[in-house]
Amino acid sequence: MATKNEIISICPKCKTPLKFSSDRAVSSKAKCPKCKYEGSRSDFEESIPTEGPNPLMTRKLYKPGRLEMVASDAQWLRTEKITNLKRGINTLGRRSPTSTSNTQLPTTDDYMSRNHATIDVVMKADGIFDHRLSDNGSNNGTFHNSDRLEKNEVINLTPGDLIRLGHTTFKFIPG
Repeated sequence: MATKNEIISICPKCKTPLKFSSDRAVSSKAKCPKCKYEGSRSDFEESIPTEGPNPLMTRKLYKPGRLEMVASDAQWLRTEKITNLKRGINTLGRRSPTSTSNTQLPTTDDYMSRNHATIDVVMKADGIFDHRLSDNGSNNGTFHNSDRLEKNEVINLTPGDLIRLGHTTFKFIPG
Protein backbone atom coordinates (compact mmCIF):
# COMPACT_ATOMS: atom_id res chain seq x y z
CA MET A 1 0.00 0.00 0.00
CA ALA A 2 1.24 3.47 -0.83
CA THR A 3 1.95 5.90 1.95
CA LYS A 4 0.91 9.54 1.85
CA ASN A 5 4.15 10.55 0.06
CA GLU A 6 4.16 7.70 -2.47
CA ILE A 7 2.46 7.11 -5.78
CA ILE A 8 1.87 3.63 -7.12
CA SER A 9 2.77 3.38 -10.79
CA ILE A 10 2.42 0.54 -13.27
CA CYS A 11 5.12 -0.47 -15.74
CA PRO A 12 3.64 -0.05 -19.25
CA LYS A 13 5.47 -3.14 -20.49
CA CYS A 14 5.00 -5.83 -17.81
CA LYS A 15 2.37 -4.16 -15.55
CA THR A 16 4.53 -4.54 -12.42
CA PRO A 17 3.45 -2.18 -9.60
CA LEU A 18 6.14 0.34 -8.65
CA LYS A 19 6.28 2.98 -5.93
CA PHE A 20 7.60 6.49 -6.53
CA SER A 21 8.02 9.34 -4.12
CA SER A 22 5.31 11.92 -4.88
CA ASP A 23 7.92 14.69 -4.93
CA ARG A 24 10.04 12.92 -7.58
CA ALA A 25 10.07 14.87 -10.85
CA VAL A 26 7.83 13.45 -13.58
CA SER A 27 10.68 13.92 -16.08
CA SER A 28 13.15 11.90 -13.96
CA LYS A 29 14.27 8.51 -15.26
CA ALA A 30 12.71 5.30 -13.95
CA LYS A 31 13.52 1.64 -14.55
CA CYS A 32 11.31 -1.39 -13.92
CA PRO A 33 13.21 -3.92 -11.78
CA LYS A 34 11.34 -6.84 -13.36
CA CYS A 35 11.48 -6.27 -17.15
CA LYS A 36 14.18 -3.54 -17.17
CA TYR A 37 11.90 -1.15 -19.12
CA GLU A 38 13.43 2.33 -18.83
CA GLY A 39 11.86 5.71 -19.44
CA SER A 40 10.83 8.92 -17.75
CA ARG A 41 8.51 8.57 -14.78
CA SER A 42 5.73 10.06 -16.92
CA ASP A 43 5.95 6.98 -19.22
CA PHE A 44 4.65 4.82 -16.39
CA GLU A 45 0.92 4.68 -15.67
CA GLU A 46 0.43 6.64 -12.49
CA SER A 47 -2.24 6.33 -9.86
CA ILE A 48 -3.38 8.36 -6.92
CA PRO A 49 -2.69 6.52 -3.64
CA THR A 50 -5.85 4.88 -2.38
CA GLU A 51 -6.91 3.15 0.79
CA GLY A 52 -7.88 -0.50 1.04
CA PRO A 53 -6.26 -3.91 0.79
CA ASN A 54 -5.42 -3.69 -2.92
CA PRO A 55 -4.93 -0.10 -4.10
CA LEU A 56 -4.21 -1.27 -7.67
CA MET A 57 -7.80 -2.47 -8.04
CA THR A 58 -9.25 0.93 -7.12
CA ARG A 59 -6.61 3.27 -8.51
CA LYS A 60 -7.49 6.52 -10.22
CA LEU A 61 -5.31 7.13 -13.23
CA TYR A 62 -4.10 10.63 -13.80
CA LYS A 63 -2.13 10.37 -16.98
CA PRO A 64 -3.36 11.88 -20.26
CA GLY A 65 -4.91 9.46 -22.74
CA ARG A 66 -3.69 8.12 -26.07
CA LEU A 67 -4.94 7.78 -29.63
CA GLU A 68 -4.56 4.43 -31.37
CA MET A 69 -4.76 4.44 -35.17
CA VAL A 70 -7.25 1.68 -36.04
CA ALA A 71 -8.06 2.30 -39.72
CA SER A 72 -6.75 4.28 -42.67
CA ASP A 73 -6.54 4.00 -46.43
CA ALA A 74 -3.33 6.06 -46.27
CA GLN A 75 0.15 4.92 -45.31
CA TRP A 76 1.09 5.19 -41.63
CA LEU A 77 4.75 6.18 -41.51
CA ARG A 78 5.91 4.41 -38.34
CA THR A 79 5.39 1.03 -36.72
CA GLU A 80 4.01 2.45 -33.45
CA LYS A 81 0.31 3.20 -34.01
CA ILE A 82 -0.28 4.90 -30.66
CA THR A 83 0.09 8.64 -30.16
CA ASN A 84 0.38 9.88 -26.58
CA LEU A 85 -1.53 13.01 -25.68
CA LYS A 86 -0.02 15.52 -23.30
CA ARG A 87 -1.55 17.83 -20.74
CA GLY A 88 -2.82 21.02 -22.35
CA ILE A 89 -3.73 21.66 -25.97
CA ASN A 90 -2.93 18.91 -28.48
CA THR A 91 -3.40 20.24 -32.02
CA LEU A 92 -3.68 17.20 -34.32
CA GLY A 93 -2.69 17.26 -37.96
CA ARG A 94 -0.94 15.45 -40.78
CA ARG A 95 2.85 15.59 -40.52
CA SER A 96 4.30 18.22 -42.82
CA PRO A 97 7.17 20.70 -42.77
CA THR A 98 4.57 23.50 -42.91
CA SER A 99 2.23 22.09 -40.25
CA THR A 100 1.49 24.24 -37.21
CA SER A 101 0.22 21.24 -35.22
CA ASN A 102 2.08 20.36 -32.05
CA THR A 103 0.99 16.71 -32.43
CA GLN A 104 1.90 15.81 -36.00
CA LEU A 105 0.49 12.44 -37.03
CA PRO A 106 2.75 10.33 -39.26
CA THR A 107 0.37 9.69 -42.14
CA THR A 108 0.11 10.31 -45.87
CA ASP A 109 -3.66 10.89 -45.52
CA ASP A 110 -4.24 13.88 -47.82
CA TYR A 111 -7.79 14.22 -46.47
CA MET A 112 -6.38 15.11 -43.04
CA SER A 113 -5.47 18.77 -42.64
CA ARG A 114 -2.11 19.85 -41.28
CA ASN A 115 -4.02 21.57 -38.45
CA HIS A 116 -7.14 19.40 -38.31
CA ALA A 117 -8.50 19.11 -34.76
CA THR A 118 -7.71 19.84 -31.13
CA ILE A 119 -7.86 17.69 -28.01
CA ASP A 120 -7.61 19.81 -24.88
CA VAL A 121 -6.41 17.66 -21.95
CA VAL A 122 -7.44 19.26 -18.65
CA MET A 123 -6.81 17.86 -15.17
CA LYS A 124 -9.80 18.11 -12.84
CA ALA A 125 -9.49 18.71 -9.07
CA ASP A 126 -9.71 14.95 -8.36
CA GLY A 127 -6.64 14.26 -10.54
CA ILE A 128 -8.58 12.68 -13.41
CA PHE A 129 -8.15 14.13 -16.91
CA ASP A 130 -10.92 15.41 -19.19
CA HIS A 131 -10.22 15.16 -22.92
CA ARG A 132 -12.17 17.68 -25.04
CA LEU A 133 -12.28 17.26 -28.83
CA SER A 134 -13.01 20.06 -31.30
CA ASP A 135 -12.55 20.65 -35.03
CA ASN A 136 -10.20 23.39 -36.26
CA GLY A 137 -12.28 24.32 -39.31
CA SER A 138 -10.89 21.45 -41.39
CA ASN A 139 -12.17 20.99 -44.95
CA ASN A 140 -13.18 17.35 -44.44
CA GLY A 141 -14.47 17.64 -40.88
CA THR A 142 -13.79 15.83 -37.63
CA PHE A 143 -16.03 12.91 -36.75
CA HIS A 144 -16.75 11.62 -33.24
CA ASN A 145 -18.30 8.13 -33.28
CA SER A 146 -19.48 8.80 -36.88
CA ASP A 147 -21.10 12.17 -35.99
CA ARG A 148 -19.55 15.22 -37.63
CA LEU A 149 -18.61 17.96 -35.17
CA GLU A 150 -20.27 21.30 -35.78
CA LYS A 151 -18.34 24.57 -35.78
CA ASN A 152 -17.37 25.52 -32.18
CA GLU A 153 -18.72 22.20 -30.85
CA VAL A 154 -16.68 20.54 -28.09
CA ILE A 155 -17.10 16.86 -27.20
CA ASN A 156 -15.83 15.17 -24.02
CA LEU A 157 -14.12 11.93 -24.98
CA THR A 158 -14.89 8.66 -23.21
CA PRO A 159 -12.94 5.38 -23.38
CA GLY A 160 -13.25 3.65 -26.75
CA ASP A 161 -14.58 6.69 -28.64
CA LEU A 162 -13.70 6.72 -32.34
CA ILE A 163 -12.31 9.88 -33.90
CA ARG A 164 -12.00 10.22 -37.68
CA LEU A 165 -9.70 12.83 -39.21
CA GLY A 166 -9.75 12.61 -43.00
CA HIS A 167 -9.66 8.90 -43.90
CA THR A 168 -7.89 7.91 -40.69
CA THR A 169 -9.74 6.61 -37.60
CA PHE A 170 -8.38 6.64 -34.06
CA LYS A 171 -9.64 5.00 -30.89
CA PHE A 172 -9.37 7.04 -27.69
CA ILE A 173 -7.66 5.15 -24.87
CA PRO A 174 -7.78 6.76 -21.42
CA GLY A 175 -4.59 7.17 -19.37
